[in-house]
Amino acid sequence: MATTIRKGDRRIQRTRQALIQSFKDIVREKGFTATSIQDITERANVSRGTFYLHFTDKYTMIDEFIREDFQIHIASAIPPTSQWKRETLYLLITTMLDYFEHKYNHQKRLTPTIAPLIERAMHEELTALLLTWLNQDARPYTRVPVETIARIAGWAVFGAAIEWSQEESAIPLDRMANDILSVILDGITRIAPSALPA
Repeated sequence: MATTIRKGDRRIQRTRQALIQSFKDIVREKGFTATSIQDITERANVSRGTFYLHFTDKYTMIDEFIREDFQIHIASAIPPTSQWKRETLYLLITTMLDYFEHKYNHQKRLTPTIAPLIERAMHEELTALLLTWLNQDARPYTRVPVETIARIAGWAVFGAAIEWSQEESAIPLDRMANDILSVILDGITRIAPSALPA
């Protein structure tokens, strides 16, 4: 089990970064399944004990890496004072579409082993962000709990972005962003009333 360490210590941060970089390099070379703790520690030139000071296992490592990468990407694109507004949601959606487009380049590349790990971590981070925005909007009267709204909106953004980024012939990014935004904010009844039974 990973031991709590002081994240402010530069030496500790350098070791952690070396472990993460080794992990990324080896996964690119061998794939996630074939990557072992021994591979990572040898490449980073640290002991197994040092690895376990930072991470419980390689699954914890990829989870933390995905979350940190997501947070950095979002922070670089969206102002920290953002709230649940149409403009901010549009910016978040375009940021997610751009992120996945660069990652997958409209080709299916997710391996079945790590796909669920990536999906869970990113959806949880996205849901947490949306929940923060919703909680800032102090409207107490809603038929659906804000947690449910955040979870569903998170899946709408994440699911649509990852599918779109892996399709061979995709519609333009700005049109896809507007479509996702319309579904989230306007709902099916307003954008396609004839699709529902009377």
